[in-house]
Amino acid sequence: MTKRILGATPRRVATVAAVIAVAAMTIAGCSAGGGGTTPDTEQTGQWGKGRTITALVPTAGAGLADQYKEYYDALAAKFEEDTGATVEWQYFNNTDEANTIVQTSLASSSGPDLLSYGSSFGGTYAATGGFHVLTEDDWAKLGGRDSYLPSMISMSGATPDEEIGVPHTSAPYAMAYNKQLLANAGVTAPPTTWDEFVDVAKRVQAANPGVYGAGFDPADGFDPWKFVWSYTKQLGGDFVSDDNTTATLDSDQVDDAVTFFFRQYYDFGIVPPESLGWKNAEMVSAFLAGKVAMLPIATKSVATAAGTDPIADDIAFAPLPDVPYGLTERPAGGTPALSIVAGRYWAMPSYADKNLDLSLALIKASTSLDIQEKQYDLVGWAPTTNESLQTITDEHPEDSDTLDIIQEMEPTAFTGAWATIQSGISSVVAKAANRLAQNGTWDPNALREDLAGVNASAQRQM
Repeated sequence: MTKRILGATPRRVATVAAVIAVAAMTIAGCSAGGGGTTPDTEQTGQWGKGRTITALVPTAGAGLADQYKEYYDALAAKFEEDTGATVEWQYFNNTDEANTIVQTSLASSSGPDLLSYGSSFGGTYAATGGFHVLTEDDWAKLGGRDSYLPSMISMSGATPDEEIGVPHTSAPYAMAYNKQLLANAGVTAPPTTWDEFVDVAKRVQAANPGVYGAGFDPADGFDPWKFVWSYTKQLGGDFVSDDNTTATLDSDQVDDAVTFFFRQYYDFGIVPPESLGWKNAEMVSAFLAGKVAMLPIATKSVATAAGTDPIADDIAFAPLPDVPYGLTERPAGGTPALSIVAGRYWAMPSYADKNLDLSLALIKASTSLDIQEKQYDLVGWAPTTNESLQTITDEHPEDSDTLDIIQEMEPTAFTGAWATIQSGISSVVAKAANRLAQNGTWDPNALREDLAGVNASAQRQM
């Protein structure tokens, strides 16, 4: 049986760490169940009977409420079968809400026993010093560290001795496109360079009146910074120096990446005029309605959301273009940057060590082959273990191009400043979109000033 924790009591608490910058404090549901130790998590049966743990997880994505529920129910059933214990799911709606719960819980030493966080926030959470550092014994109980994909393990911690996260889902980013709309324009293969991307988008618009070649969502808090990061890496730049000591958000490469993002609107005219205010939901809706032909930053969940709609048969995925616009090859130091290491990780707050055995058991259940297969089929979340990736690739050969990206995903900087970096780029993009909407013209000077400002903020956190 599972139980939703629907309510939370607002109050204010002292700040645990500057790396989690939130204002409103929301008390999380207290860790449930008895303390003490129990048999090794390799055992199955009823050794945890009568105990309950709480797990903080994201609420359902747009149009996927039924699929999320079925997944969480299946994981809870697997956990109960293995241990006899139960899990209560506590849901958060966005990163800010999750950060609020984490900060409050660490300050009060009371909250969820484990939480699911996005890959890029590992450095932020690790910097608090409030999470259990995985031991060799922990990894052994989870099937061994080497059973997980190296690309995913790369974001578990700053070093192998400082890992706090166990990857349980991966979500490689890829370009989604409408095969029929491209075919109408005589395009037989997806673009592999950004020059080709712009050209294909224009051809699609000419061949399909009323359809735009691409979609983008500058008002979204998650997608734009990933696009900017990827393009920056392809140009040979990054958001942070190699030694993780210097923020480089004011570099020419980041400037060029943000500018190219918006050239789709003000220069090439390949995105809808109204999309300056779009978030991911609006962009995906337009794609599923056949109003835009390509999405540069997408995951398999786009196809899952299409369900049995006729357009589902027209949706395909391909790796992101990997050569910057106006170039025939990447500059020195540039990488393909097909996707960030994208996915979700489990982390266990140190205050909940009394339930560490059950938390490890839930993590192990979530990375079992049957649950990894179910999450892929239901929600589009890709696997995180070597065995699961091989099995799912064999079961879905039509998805091999995107599944192959998992092995090539590149890690973002593992730093406590990442929350500031990510939100900073998102704010820069949002401000630029607002200026374009209000003035109708591109302002490169304002962009440079905005980047300098967020770079200074990030540097103070490093």
